Amino acid sequence: MQDKSLKEKDVLKIYNENFSRIYKFFYFKTLSKEIAEDLTSETFITFVRIVKDQKEIDNASAFLYGIGKNIFLKYLKEKYQSGIPFSEFERDFENYAEEYVENIKNKRTLEDIALEYIIRLPAKQRQILYLRFIDKLSLKEICLKTGKDMNYVKTTQKRGLANLKKYSEVSI
Repeated sequence: MQDKSLKEKDVLKIYNENFSRIYKFFYFKTLSKEIAEDLTSETFITFVRIVKDQKEIDNASAFLYGIGKNIFLKYLKEKYQSGIPFSEFERDFENYAEEYVENIKNKRTLEDIALEYIIRLPAKQRQILYLRFIDKLSLKEICLKTGKDMNYVKTTQKRGLANLKKYSEVSI
């Protein structure tokens, strides 16, 4: 009989030591006082049921957090489990997918814009920008391909971009 009262004292001590931490765990996850209280209660009820059947638990706090995590996952599963069949969402998804693909087709890429205005640039700038943005070469690869040094390539690229920006703003 004394063994049972010792367990009750231990459980009460564990409850007092861990209640606020478990409650905060749930509160920060749910941002709801009521839900955090319910989940905390469920955690301790589950803990007491397990302790009643088991002889010893090595680390009560870690054990409580394990129970709490499982209860939280169960809560999320129930919360986000939808009773509405997917077929009702299928039509909306089809419309969304069609709109998205259409927007991608109609959207002009940087390469499209660059190709439109790159012809207006001086030959040296046009060559460097074409290699950089259309052929997607690195500055080092451009240096090797053109036989120019890095300063030349960087400066020409900078001037070409400035001119490209100026041309594209004027045309818009």
